[in-house]
Amino acid sequence: MLPKLKISAFLLKRLERTKQQCSGCLFGVFYGEGTLLLLSFNIESSLGQLNYEQIQHRFPAELDLCGLVKFGGCTDGEAHLNEVIKSVDITDNPILLQCELGTLVGLRASFFVHGKLEEVPYEVMEAYQLYNDFCFTRLQCGFFLQTAATPESVSREMHVLRKRVADGNLVFNVPQTKIFINNYGPLDKQFSGDSQIQDLIDVIPTPGHEKETASVDKKKPKGQNTPVKRLAPTGCDYEVIHIDVMRSRSRDPVAGEPPHPALSIAVTNEEQIRVQVPLEIEAMAILCRKTKLQRLYDVLIESICRGLRLFELSLIEHLTESGSGKLLVPASYHFYPQEFGHFVSCAYLEGLSDDTPSMLERRKRLHRQFALPVSRPYFRRSNQMRFLGETEDAPWTPLLNTHIGLRPSGVVDGKEYLVNGNYHYYHYLQQQVQDKGWGCAYRSLQTICSWFVLQGYTNAPIPTHLEVQEYLHKINDKPAAFVGSSQWIGSTEISMCLQGFLNVDSKILHVASGAELATIASELAMHFQTQGTPVMIGGGVLAHTIIGVDYCVQTGQVKFLILDPHYTGADDLATIQIKGWCGWKGMDFWAKGSYYNLCMPQRPILY
Repeated sequence: MLPKLKISAFLLKRLERTKQQCSGCLFGVFYGEGTLLLLSFNIESSLGQLNYEQIQHRFPAELDLCGLVKFGGCTDGEAHLNEVIKSVDITDNPILLQCELGTLVGLRASFFVHGKLEEVPYEVMEAYQLYNDFCFTRLQCGFFLQTAATPESVSREMHVLRKRVADGNLVFNVPQTKIFINNYGPLDKQFSGDSQIQDLIDVIPTPGHEKETASVDKKKPKGQNTPVKRLAPTGCDYEVIHIDVMRSRSRDPVAGEPPHPALSIAVTNEEQIRVQVPLEIEAMAILCRKTKLQRLYDVLIESICRGLRLFELSLIEHLTESGSGKLLVPASYHFYPQEFGHFVSCAYLEGLSDDTPSMLERRKRLHRQFALPVSRPYFRRSNQMRFLGETEDAPWTPLLNTHIGLRPSGVVDGKEYLVNGNYHYYHYLQQQVQDKGWGCAYRSLQTICSWFVLQGYTNAPIPTHLEVQEYLHKINDKPAAFVGSSQWIGSTEISMCLQGFLNVDSKILHVASGAELATIASELAMHFQTQGTPVMIGGGVLAHTIIGVDYCVQTGQVKFLILDPHYTGADDLATIQIKGWCGWKGMDFWAKGSYYNLCMPQRPILY
């Protein structure tokens, strides 16, 4: 019986954006009673085993090679078609997608059955269905690799290490619980042989950020019963189960006391001079919530092995390219490109900055393989996902994405155009700065800078009021008396600071009065579609941040999504939303007698 085919809505949008004649590999999850869900693809001018194996190692465990995709009249994949088909392990019936360029019209899906193609229908799995039906695991563990600094030795010792990992001696624990899982299954009487991943999620304690998470998740699509995602990190709607790794003293089922932690595994080779490399693995897997809990152990082991393979590839690539004979320490990074609907992992070496030529070339290669533009960053270190619990001991940070969960604006037949990405909400009196009455534009600048930091364009610190004043004096825009004063700034000064601190250009837009702001609604909509950056608007002595518009082209009705820097209270999301400090504002919000200047930051070309 052929699998039931589903295709992620994220994947369909990516396929539709592909306008070059090429071939690529498809990756999916096989789950339930014979369902294949297509989640991702890569493209490359030459398809080969090395290509798709390297790509697969970057994906969470259980997201596997399942077929081929062809765009237009492409024939370059024909020579490798049989090789790809033979490499598909998760189903006996590999899939072939045939797409026209730049459109989903005419998309055909076929399974290979006894060497012949059989066309089949498919269902689209929307984003909310993915979030409801699937989750991810993320585990952290440490090993020591002892190896000679040669590609051959690294490959050999990594192979031995993977075998050690898979020998059945590891035990997994869900943090802050007494739930342990070994190769016999979960060691807890509350779980039976029929228990599912969802049963495990239900008993995991809610993290310390539950209040913020719950309030953020209030906005639900109409008609969709979307449960609150207690374990979802900010910026991601999937729940992520965190796992600790231990090592059992024996292979027998553990009774009584939990197993003792094992911090390292050493692999030795007495015939060569060795160096010891610490390997701090972070590995991920994707699971259907209805998957039997009995399978979890094998999936977690596979995720560790994928992480080790990524480390191996990065070490060998550096040894081969540099010829230095020096082993650097690899580290795991997980990224969540919004266009993908799934995580992608990379292994980067300590000591190689994001701007070194080799790192730039690796990222460019990734962009091309995933059909991503090379005009914006996706895989720089600053793009990595921040998981729940990672920032508990970090310095204070403002609230993130305060517009999420707001009620609709009420514009009839309007279309929302919103900031594209994450930002922090900066406002009066934060960081013990007494800027009430004069610091609103400074706070708007800080919010804009946070957007560029959180999108991975820069690692520069958010500029303080004093640093802004010092810079404006340095470039001879302000006199010396301005430094340390309580004088306000406007959109022009904001654009100067964005150029000076971040090398970001801005477009300045002038509006004669508040009554005419509706005339630039279409231009703001285009800005959020193409640039996606927060916009600073200044009028009179007041400054605000625009992070979206809801605009009806037919009637001209518009509302502006405003982030108000004049707020002086505590960083409480509910208060900020209910009191309108972040909310939709109509034309009556603007002063009809004041002129306005808008600073519209432009994305730099960077990857």
